[in-house]
Amino acid sequence: RPSWFKPNVQTSFLVMVKLDARTHDLLMRGGFEYDAKKDKYYQRTEAQWEVEKRIEKGRKQYAVPAKSVEEFAQGEVKMVDTLLTRLKEKAKKEGKEVPKDDEGEEAEVDPPKKKKKQAVEDPAEEEDDEEVAAKKAKKEKKEKKRKQEEMEDEEE
Repeated sequence: RPSWFKPNVQTSFLVMVKLDARTHDLLMRGGFEYDAKKDKYYQRTEAQWEVEKRIEKGRKQYAVPAKSVEEFAQGEVKMVDTLLTRLKEKAKKEGKEVPKDDEGEEAEVDPPKKKKKQAVEDPAEEEDDEEVAAKKAKKEKKEKKRKQEEMEDEEE
């Protein structure tokens, strides 16, 4: 065996000697831990800026970063509130009407009830649906016929 071969050495983390205060602070934020007994730094965790970058990427995708369920619930409420205010401002700029929720509760949207006039219009809508379905069926029939003709041409 060569003298440099040491099978018990772990290469999964980096090791460095003690450095000046500014570099020490940078290494600590970078995920290193200083061992005073051995006078060396060991990489134990992920760098702080890498975690922040990942969290920011998640926020752009409307994810809520959290370490506990309570933190998630609070973050979700905060994110939804900011998103709603931003969307309301956008709607106001476009000239659309925005309902005001003074109570802070969710606005319940009731489906409009059918009136007699709508009941009269429904048969007309059903006829339109039937026409659309008939056109679709006719188109499918033409496609089948065209494919069948192509198959016959290939056989000849």
